[in-house]
Amino acid sequence: LLTREGEIDIAKRIEEGINQVQSSVAEYPGTIPYILEQFDKVQAEELRLTDLISGFVDPDADDTAAPTATHIGSELTESQLEEEDDEDVDDDEDSDDDSDDSEEDVGIDPELALEKFNQLRSTYQNLQLAINEYGYNSPKATVANEMMLDVFREFRLTPKQFDHLVNELRTAMDRVRTQERLIMKSVVEYGKMPKKSFIALFTGNESSEAWLDEVLASDKPYAEKIKRNEEEIRRSIAKLKMIEEETSLNVQNIKDISRRMSIGEAKARRA
Repeated sequence: LLTREGEIDIAKRIEEGINQVQSSVAEYPGTIPYILEQFDKVQAEELRLTDLISGFVDPDADDTAAPTATHIGSELTESQLEEEDDEDVDDDEDSDDDSDDSEEDVGIDPELALEKFNQLRSTYQNLQLAINEYGYNSPKATVANEMMLDVFREFRLTPKQFDHLVNELRTAMDRVRTQERLIMKSVVEYGKMPKKSFIALFTGNESSEAWLDEVLASDKPYAEKIKRNEEEIRRSIAKLKMIEEETSLNVQNIKDISRRMSIGEAKARRA
């Protein structure tokens, strides 16, 4: 049997994993606008607060407190998540027929929620100003991003919302992998270009045609074979460029965010 200390240690490790996943997902450009849009629906009484968040984590609270539960990489389908939400509603109704749908009944203070969401909105706006003026990878944007993440780490989203955001990032990564596999198949498998040479040229230049132009202009024996699939390769490069434009991230950024998200999921699972 686990001791109290053992339970606390596991809770801390789960919390670390959740924080890493949530911080990674927050760097995906659509995440914070989506969360703020959902809160706007709460204020317009189109959505319940408890459908968006399950609570907040107090950064100054005693470390012995267990984290608010959430799904980590549950990969549940939307319908499964909806069924789970329905079951939660049924359980609430069975446990207390006199209860209503107000957030106070489940322990979420609406005034605190408003304060937290306003903080999130403010730090997000500051980040956008820094990115627009100094660039995504600038020191000022990095500081602004960390301030936003400090606020967002206090949020505990409902499983349905959490999984929606994780799946958005996972979908973008899957789209990148699909095009990269097609390019590698044309260049390495069919074209017979050495894999190491391909990776050296391709990495960091995924959405640029410059590396392909360099290969085709070379006198290497594989250049002619690769040229036979030039149209397909350029089509995949264009799709990678489209993904970058849609996400406002380059391929390397998407991979880095996805990698850190996966590490966070693994930490929480191992706990």
